[in-house]
Amino acid sequence: MGSERTTYLTMAEAWALDDLIRHTWTEEGRPVGRGLLLKVFAVIREFEARRNDPCPPEVLPIALSEDECWAIDYHVRRSYVDPEGYRVGRPLLLKIFGLLLEMRNQEDLDSLRLAENAVDIDSPDVARRLEQWREHLNDEPPENGGDSPPERPQPDD
Repeated sequence: MGSERTTYLTMAEAWALDDLIRHTWTEEGRPVGRGLLLKVFAVIREFEARRNDPCPPEVLPIALSEDECWAIDYHVRRSYVDPEGYRVGRPLLLKIFGLLLEMRNQEDLDSLRLAENAVDIDSPDVARRLEQWREHLNDEPPENGGDSPPERPQPDD
């Protein structure tokens, strides 16, 4: 659960997270709120610092862990409207759902890769079993009793 994924927040979404997430929040005993809010504070400060730029950013990136995504999912309601009247809940949750699904899909892929790589083809046990299969296959007599492949019937023209 240590990996992070990046999404992009609008200023309204960043302020919504500041409004809704508490610094004391924990996820399964792990402190999450304070670290998440520090990231949000950085995004808000960047928005504020660039407010008077000729082209201020509409969105800024934030990297979130799975625990932070679950905290957001817990605290943000789909119908949340910020004090300025922006509907923030649904778009923000859709971003978070996407991150969580990416993380879980990656976790599933990683576990498949581990399972594929779990067999050490150089191990003595694998080598012994392969040799047993070779002997077994070499000991079986061919179906027609000879060294040539079985004849196939020729179609009548």
